[in-house]
Amino acid sequence: MLAQTLVAAAIAVATPTAVPSAALPPDVVTGIDVSTWQAGIDFARARADGHEFVIVKAGGSQLREGPYTSPHYATQVTGARAAGLRVGHYWVTGDFSTPGQAADHLVNNLVDYRRGDVIALDNEILDDSTRLWTDAEVAAFFTRVHDRIGDHVPWLYMSSSALRAGSWPRTIATGAKLWVASWGANNGSYPGEPNLGGAYPGWSAHQYTSQGTVGGLRVDLNVARPGAFDVVTPGEPAKLPKTTTETDGVPGPVFWQRAQHWLSLEWSYTGPIDGAPGQYTYMALQRAMRGYGYTGPVDGVPGVNTWSAVQRLGAQWGYTGPVDGVMGPNSWRAFARFLNQDVYD
Repeated sequence: MLAQTLVAAAIAVATPTAVPSAALPPDVVTGIDVSTWQAGIDFARARADGHEFVIVKAGGSQLREGPYTSPHYATQVTGARAAGLRVGHYWVTGDFSTPGQAADHLVNNLVDYRRGDVIALDNEILDDSTRLWTDAEVAAFFTRVHDRIGDHVPWLYMSSSALRAGSWPRTIATGAKLWVASWGANNGSYPGEPNLGGAYPGWSAHQYTSQGTVGGLRVDLNVARPGAFDVVTPGEPAKLPKTTTETDGVPGPVFWQRAQHWLSLEWSYTGPIDGAPGQYTYMALQRAMRGYGYTGPVDGVPGVNTWSAVQRLGAQWGYTGPVDGVMGPNSWRAFARFLNQDVYD
């Protein structure tokens, strides 16, 4: 799965003899996940080794052919069920389907899905894909899955470093449990608590090394906490606060958070929703302003042409000043009225 494991795109768990139980957090269970790299794995051996769950690769969006079903998915689900393992199903993100298309393909091709199964989203850059999915895209995927199959057990798989680089309020609001990849020295031992950096409330499952085996087959090792398999009924997606720029004319962090969220939904912004605009925020803004007369380069360096286009957008939201590319309070107020639309909550 993880970008750092192109050789083992599916995760698995160590045998109890590989890692002393005292090194693990209390009250966890171990389990494995599998993909094409673990074709033919002996699930009965995995169960005898003490593993309790397996997350099976169902397919992904990271190949140019579009959304696909993993060739070993059905066989692996059947084998895992026969061995008495708890089964989950995971999908790999990518550039070649929208979250809705991905969710529909997954749900349409689920094998022996049972209420209480994990539906996991592997959010990493693999194969032909070029970027991670944004918070809005991840949330859209889980929301669509819930709309199709009802209450389930959603897991978001990400590396701890990628997780810390983003902001995930909408994903958290769906109830998605975190399956974090944090390997430490990657020597087979449990490295201790992963560093989430406050980006998520906590982890439910932890992939902690790739140096495990089941019947001589190399696998990644995971632990899952109590509650990791509890069925989730998601609430309403988290809403960003409205920016006060609409009244005070001063753009601040909340204003830019809303701008970044809008740009992530519609203009391929993939950076953090952190309210601190930088080159990638401005590049996405320049792409968005093509429809308002911006003809300059998409270089992330906004100037008069960029801001003139923003003022043309603002003219549709109450701005009546000159289109001179000089942003003042009235220009910012109009832009904020656009950003404060409920459609971008």
